[in-house]
Amino acid sequence: MSILILQAIKSAWVKACSSKGKNSVLIPKGTYLSGPVLLEGKCNGPITFQLQGLIKAPIDMNSYSWFSFSHVDQLTVTGGGAFDGQGQKAWANNNCDKDPNCKLPISVRFDFVTNSIVQGISSINSKAFHMNVLGCKDLKFISVKISAPGNSVNTDGIHIGESTGISVAHSIIGTGDDCISIGPGNNDINIFDVQCGPGHGISIGSLGKYTNEEPVKGVVVQHCTLIGTDNGVRIKTWPDSPKQGIATNLTFDDIIMKNVQNPIIIDQQYCPFGSCNQKKSSLIQISKVKFNNIQGTSASPVAINMICSKTLPCQDVELSEINLKYNGGDTSSTITNVKPHVFGHIFPSLMSA
Repeated sequence: MSILILQAIKSAWVKACSSKGKNSVLIPKGTYLSGPVLLEGKCNGPITFQLQGLIKAPIDMNSYSWFSFSHVDQLTVTGGGAFDGQGQKAWANNNCDKDPNCKLPISVRFDFVTNSIVQGISSINSKAFHMNVLGCKDLKFISVKISAPGNSVNTDGIHIGESTGISVAHSIIGTGDDCISIGPGNNDINIFDVQCGPGHGISIGSLGKYTNEEPVKGVVVQHCTLIGTDNGVRIKTWPDSPKQGIATNLTFDDIIMKNVQNPIIIDQQYCPFGSCNQKKSSLIQISKVKFNNIQGTSASPVAINMICSKTLPCQDVELSEINLKYNGGDTSSTITNVKPHVFGHIFPSLMSA
């Protein structure tokens, strides 16, 4: 039996946030039910949201978000508990590929949160994104666990947008979409020791869909393992971009691939559902990209797939110490509108289209 705790959470947060010094909101062990919650700052001191229990979302919920932390400084979310989005019905009814006005709630939002940490928390079966980061600065995710079936639609693990100094480390993420997606306007993003799978891999993008997008600068994905994912490490941009953009200083280092489709991919013709004009090139300039020490097995014959923009070819792309073998036979690569710099052993060898 679940206990309804919506008002109790709100009341405890208001009291803790308004008090001076360090304060906490504790959700003890047990199973609870809560509707949408907005937990806002500015608080009068550091605040901890200590979740020891399991909080379930309503099965039917017409909202863009479920749990939201907004404008909070020195927030700690910890406790070893879990958010359960109960998303099975939402996945079955998801029509967002046809309806641009579809509304599915993100499980946990962090909006304009600064100098904060999320540690030892789980998110399961979200209706849409598990965790969304927007406008944040110096926010760390450590030892988080995110899980949903591989066929759960639009259940990105952690989506990061318009933020600076975000890190995800020592975490396990398996979803029906990107394990981690890094959207426009991000700077200084570090992904370290993340296990990804199932899902669509670790992605920078998609970029270039909207007119007001800011550059992506400084992303490091390091010491990660991808297992059975639809993509490995990926940069994806839309063709027919409404304006020119930038994605630069991107590093993928020390990555293990285990039966992964498209282990290394730059896709500047990203066009899900056939919803764009692929005859026009992407206007996102990709530059200063490094793929280093990427080893393992590919589930697709093409293990290295770089399809860059014809109008703005990728610049300063480096590959070093790559060893990716297709389990089903010969392994190949596709290289279009880019001239990578190659160092050390590279397998498969690079073949220009």
